Amino acid sequence: MKIADVMTRGVELVSPDATVQQAATQMAEHDVGALLVGNGELEGVLTDRDLLLRVLVEGRDGRSLRVREVMSSTIFGCHVDDPIESAFREMSERQVRRLPVFDAHERLVGIVTLSDLSRAEPGHAGESGLVEALREIAEPHRRRTLKSREAQEPEQADEPDAAEASEKRKEPRPSQPSNESSTSSQTYPGR
Repeated sequence: MKIADVMTRGVELVSPDATVQQAATQMAEHDVGALLVGNGELEGVLTDRDLLLRVLVEGRDGRSLRVREVMSSTIFGCHVDDPIESAFREMSERQVRRLPVFDAHERLVGIVTLSDLSRAEPGHAGESGLVEALREIAEPHRRRTLKSREAQEPEQADEPDAAEASEKRKEPRPSQPSNESSTSSQTYPGR
């Protein structure tokens, strides 16, 4: 299956001189998470994440801030005749969820999103790898966190002393010094 089979055609560009507020309004009106930016030629991409991190988090004013000041100017794309597997690969490697689509003459003709690719006919995107590819793109940080946790936790055997080994790994709660010689009861801070 080719990108042409699943892409969205006829995308409009937002001007890099538009205000961020105007661009955000356009995103809301079209119910999209990204806008392609340019005046006739593609200059960048403005995503909902750009708005969040480069405007809201920094406390900037979207009414006077221009799109060119916060857009992502590095553009990763694909071509209409590319197989959808190549778009999956590009999205995964670049950690993006959308790719502008170009024709054989390098003219912008549309956009393909992770959502578009996920609706591809079963069996075309390497059915067994489709779900994994979507996860790699959609949840890169979560997956890295889970993998690092798994690497830190040693495997537990199904032996009776596995629980005991688990208890030994836990840090003991500190006890308050006591003048008593008996160790039958301990006092813990905060109790």
